[in-house]
Amino acid sequence: MTQSINNRVRTPLLGNESGRPLDTTVNSGNINSGDLCYWTGNGVASFGNGPLTFNNALVTLLEKILGVSRDTNPLTVGGIVGPIETVGVDHAGEFSLNTTSGDTYVWDSEVTIGTDAQTVTLASNYSPAAPTCALSTTAASAINGLPNAQHGVALAWLTPLGWTTTGAATNGATTLTTSGDPSISVTVPAFPSYALACGIFVDGLLSEVVTAAGTYTISGWSTALVAAPTENALAIGRVRLDNQPFGVTSIAGGSGVQVNVALNVKFPHSSLQ
Repeated sequence: MTQSINNRVRTPLLGNESGRPLDTTVNSGNINSGDLCYWTGNGVASFGNGPLTFNNALVTLLEKILGVSRDTNPLTVGGIVGPIETVGVDHAGEFSLNTTSGDTYVWDSEVTIGTDAQTVTLASNYSPAAPTCALSTTAASAINGLPNAQHGVALAWLTPLGWTTTGAATNGATTLTTSGDPSISVTVPAFPSYALACGIFVDGLLSEVVTAAGTYTISGWSTALVAAPTENALAIGRVRLDNQPFGVTSIAGGSGVQVNVALNVKFPHSSLQ
């Protein structure tokens, strides 16, 4: 599918690059115009036609995302199939990309790679759900101890690229049978394959970083006072609804539905690459 040129809304000239070498060792060098692509260290490669598995290896590749391919390899013209040696890449602007069924896209939604090189899905899908937590009936003391009040508890995964945004918060109850600072029992779910650790955030501040699923007792905040992340480290861009009718505020994803995405290219660009 040719999306990169036809569906681009606006792209500064400085965001266009030509003559990037292809890495023919990845996907046999196959690439389509409109594919999200990355730098392998030797050349440009497409994320492929999928299905992609969102794991630690894929997360690592997101760090090297370049942008959207402007060219197709192999090139088919007049019934003749021939390889090309270099590919053009657009890495600034807005690009029309396929969406994922079950996702609802609103303006500025963070998205990450979907099931293939031309599909995105909401990055928030990869945050933990609300943790199971309850206020303990036994008083506990700690530096930066929790007051006897209702507290919001949320989780965020630590990935090779940084923190995801926090999951939905769950409030602890306020009833205590003894006086003093309470503790909160927090159950951390099973880790996804790309997560290195899980951060437990209470009232928006980091309380503890754990490296395995299980139930943990939280009685205060970390002395580091790290704030909960507000941007998802796995996001490759943000949704724009410029290609939708006036007044449309949300789009339900699915087959045949596209949204514009303003890319957030993380990988440095250099003529020496």
